[in-house]
Amino acid sequence: MVQIRRIVCPTDFSPTARHACDYAAELARSFGAELVLLHVIPELNYPTRSFGMAVAFPHLREELHQRSRDELAAEAKRFDPSLKVVTEVRDGISHEQVLDCAKARQADLIVMGTHGHTGLAHMVLGSTAERVVRMADCPVMTVRSKS
Repeated sequence: MVQIRRIVCPTDFSPTARHACDYAAELARSFGAELVLLHVIPELNYPTRSFGMAVAFPHLREELHQRSRDELAAEAKRFDPSLKVVTEVRDGISHEQVLDCAKARQADLIVMGTHGHTGLAHMVLGSTAERVVRMADCPVMTVRSKS
């Protein structure tokens, strides 16, 4: 029998990610597993108008971290209180941080949303979900948006 003790669920707080979080929470409840809600903040090294590089504003990064922690806490409160939910905020490239978190936490499953872009949209936007599916050491469940 497959044992699932820990599920990592990355979220960008979009409706698609929220839908995937619902799946992950139900699976975690069914298996008695821990749910790790993860949010990745991308590097802020893009130029800002007349202010130099955004990386020069450490208060901006701390504000993003605090808002992310608040959003993750709100997301966790939506689930059954008996469900063990852990939240984590990381900085970096999304797919790399999802994979690193899953490995560090010894996840048995990753559940994540996908927008289902194909063709040119997929080429231009890329796909975090596709990269995670291709590179993960554990199984990955992708959940498409409702629309």
